[in-house]
Amino acid sequence: MGHNATRESSHGISRVVIYAILIFQIVLIGSLIRGIQVSYKSRERVEILQEKKGQLEEENAKLKEDVAYVQSDYYIEKVAREELQRAKPGEQVVILPENQRVSGLSTGGEKKQEKQLKNWEKWWLLLVE
Repeated sequence: MGHNATRESSHGISRVVIYAILIFQIVLIGSLIRGIQVSYKSRERVEILQEKKGQLEEENAKLKEDVAYVQSDYYIEKVAREELQRAKPGEQVVILPENQRVSGLSTGGEKKQEKQLKNWEKWWLLLVE
């Protein structure tokens, strides 16, 4: 019986080794599948972030243009004249009351046109008429 017991024990050990190898392979396959899923999710995130980066770069370019405009001499002079009522040497600032209307514009449809007129156009109408 000794010979059969050795054969059964070696057969049992080989089964344990085979099961261990199968379990290891199943765990390895599961790990690989999880890695592939993480890789796909990461790729999607990268694409989304690249799109967002493009949008932010466009916004940044627009903001740089706005900064350049605001720092320009034209804008500074415009703000000084229109909002701060400043004038160049030799000029005088004239402020008209808000309730004063240009005499040539009295109908309702023309009031909308008055709001769309630029400041210099209003002065021209006031001085010419």
